[in-house]
Amino acid sequence: MESGLYSRSYLQNQMAVALGGRVAEEIVYGEEEVTTGASNDLQQVANVARQMITKFGMSDKIGPVALGQSQGGMFLGRDMSSTRDFSEDTAATIDVEVSELVDVAYKRATKVLTDNRTVLDEMAQMLIERETIDTEDIQDLLNRSEVKVANYI
Repeated sequence: MESGLYSRSYLQNQMAVALGGRVAEEIVYGEEEVTTGASNDLQQVANVARQMITKFGMSDKIGPVALGQSQGGMFLGRDMSSTRDFSEDTAATIDVEVSELVDVAYKRATKVLTDNRTVLDEMAQMLIERETIDTEDIQDLLNRSEVKVANYI
């Protein structure tokens, strides 16, 4: 999507996809053997969830409002910062909403990878043998497998 306009379902899907690597490690190796490789993905998921709640008005509890007033200069290379213009109660609600969005994305990623464990294992084996696989390899694997999609939880 090049437009920069994203739907709630698109963002929810992106969060689940971003959690896929970590979830795959948990499924294959167990929770005790999860690596730090997914740390950037976790940060990305938390940021998307927080933006959905505070900037995009995608919160059922808070409603369609944008929170956090932007301030800062419009200079090249300078990030916009925001100040908190909401109460502690609202901040707590935001934290709960963000956690819930991340939890749903995590559960969706877990369900789709668990339901498609044979595909996950075959893809892992391909990576072990070749180190890299391309879109065509993945498409071929998906075409010859019965892939189950994870609906919203």
